[in-house]
Amino acid sequence: MTKPTKPLASAAETIATDVGGVLYYDEPFELVWLQGVLELVGEADPTLTVEQFTTEMRRFYLQRASATASPGLYSPAGAHAWTSVRRRWTDLAQLVPGAVAALATLAEQRPVCVVANQPPECEEVLRASGAAEHLALVALDTTVGIAKPDPGLLGWAIEQLGWNPTTTLMVGDRPDHDAAPAQRLGAHAALVTPPTGWSAPPGVDPALLAAYEKVRAERLEVRRHPAADHSLHVRDLADLATQLADRAPARRWTEVLR
Repeated sequence: MTKPTKPLASAAETIATDVGGVLYYDEPFELVWLQGVLELVGEADPTLTVEQFTTEMRRFYLQRASATASPGLYSPAGAHAWTSVRRRWTDLAQLVPGAVAALATLAEQRPVCVVANQPPECEEVLRASGAAEHLALVALDTTVGIAKPDPGLLGWAIEQLGWNPTTTLMVGDRPDHDAAPAQRLGAHAALVTPPTGWSAPPGVDPALLAAYEKVRAERLEVRRHPAADHSLHVRDLADLATQLADRAPARRWTEVLR
């Protein structure tokens, strides 16, 4: 496998970053959503077992591994449970350790924006964590109206900021949703190692958690994509910041935006 390293890193003058798996963990939101669906469906059908539910959960996640559809597991219960999760978004958010500090380091020399498939509540977490003050733009699928893997979301952000795609680095945890769209635009991509430092929120059924962890591992396999072969591979944002610190400073974001 060919994995670009220093040449790609040195080409980055502007940086777009995903949120889930990079700045905060997606798993706590998903687990609370699944627990909520399980409870709602269980009320309607007392004969439903956790085993039956997790079988459907596995089918749901693995068959939509490359899709961006809204939660639909056992709808309308799925939609109702998702609304409840969104109300608790800020409280449920678990930041990747060191991610906001690394974002600040990156933004000292290069303009940084967010390009992510996230609900509008994501912006509340970015503000509360202090990440927002380091961002030139926040482009979310729910507010822009374009969702990854469509390259249009990243393209919209690049156009809004007046950036050059060929010197833009897209950072994410998914080759299919982050690296592939970037490469289609002529931009570069960096993939972080899927983080595992999250913890299950209180109230999640242990059997559901165990089944979810197995499905999570399978999803990582399903998401394998040729775009990963042409991406920079880093542990996390802090690792990326260290690599870019060794390169010549890029123009500050105020200069890039002129």
